[in-house]
Amino acid sequence: MAHILIVDDQQSVLLTLEALLRSENHLVTACTNAIDAMAKLNGEPFDLVISDVVMSVGGTGLALVRTIRGQPHLARIPVILLTGKREKTDVEKGIQAGADDYVVKPIDPTLLLAKIRTILTKEDKTPRFAEAPVNMKAEFETKTEIVSISEIGCTIKSNVYAAPGALIKIHSEVFKEIGISNPTLRIVSQEEGESQDGMHKLLGNFVGLSERELTPLRLWIRSKKRF
Repeated sequence: MAHILIVDDQQSVLLTLEALLRSENHLVTACTNAIDAMAKLNGEPFDLVISDVVMSVGGTGLALVRTIRGQPHLARIPVILLTGKREKTDVEKGIQAGADDYVVKPIDPTLLLAKIRTILTKEDKTPRFAEAPVNMKAEFETKTEIVSISEIGCTIKSNVYAAPGALIKIHSEVFKEIGISNPTLRIVSQEEGESQDGMHKLLGNFVGLSERELTPLRLWIRSKKRF
C-alpha cells in the first residue's frame, strides 16, 4: 500500500482516480491545485504524486513538478503527469520538467496501474550529483535489438548500459510495421551483469503513448501472440 497524492481541478477525474487507486488498497489524498498540493507534500509523507498538467488555479502540473524537484526533501518523490495533451513535444516538456512518466487521457486503468506498480517497486540506487547545463549534440554507436514488446514497454538487448530512470528514444522498423512513431522508453530494470556476447538486457516502459497509438500496438501484439 502506498500513500498517493492526486492533483486535478476536475472533480470527476479526482473521483475516478480515487476509486481506481483505492481498489488497489492505496491511501489517497486529493487536491485541486498545485498550491494545495505543495502544502500537503510539506505536511505529510507521500510515495507518489499524480498530477494533471493543465489546471486553472495555482499553476500548472509542470510548475508543480519543477517545484517538487527543487525541494531537497521532496526531490526523490516520483511524479506521474496526467493530461489530455497528446503531442510528443508536450510529453518531452513533462519529462524535462522532471516527471517520471506521462500518461495521456483518456485514462487506461490497466496501463496506469501497471505504471504505478513499476514506479513504486523500482529501486533506483543511482546517485544524484550536481549538473551543469549543456546544449551540444553528440552521438555514439550502439548495437541494440528488441527482444519483446508489450503494451507497457519493450525488453531490449544493447551493448550500452542504461541505468534505471534513463530515457531512450528507440528507432526500429518494427514500430513502422505496428503503425506508431518511434517511442521514448524509460528504463525501469536490468538483468544483472552481461550476457556472453557483452549485451545488457533492459526493460523499458513507453512514455506518453496515446490511446491512438495503443490501439494498433495492442492489435499487433495480438496478431503475434502464440497460443
